[in-house]
Amino acid sequence: MFTRDNGQIWIKSPEAEGTTSKGVWVYPSEAIEWHYICTPLGMLVTGYTIKPSRIDSKDLKKIQ
Repeated sequence: MFTRDNGQIWIKSPEAEGTTSKGVWVYPSEAIEWHYICTPLGMLVTGYTIKPSRIDSKDLKKIQ
């Protein structure tokens, strides 16, 4: 697992298990939802959505 100085961690995409080239930097409290498409060669990751932690969501509501 790779980490940055700001606390983020590198999460590899499911299609890139043998590589370090495809993935996303997230904070440990965030969840990733991967988006897939079915092709004749199998499932392919087409994108992702980062879901913030409950704490972040509560703080955002207070600001708005």
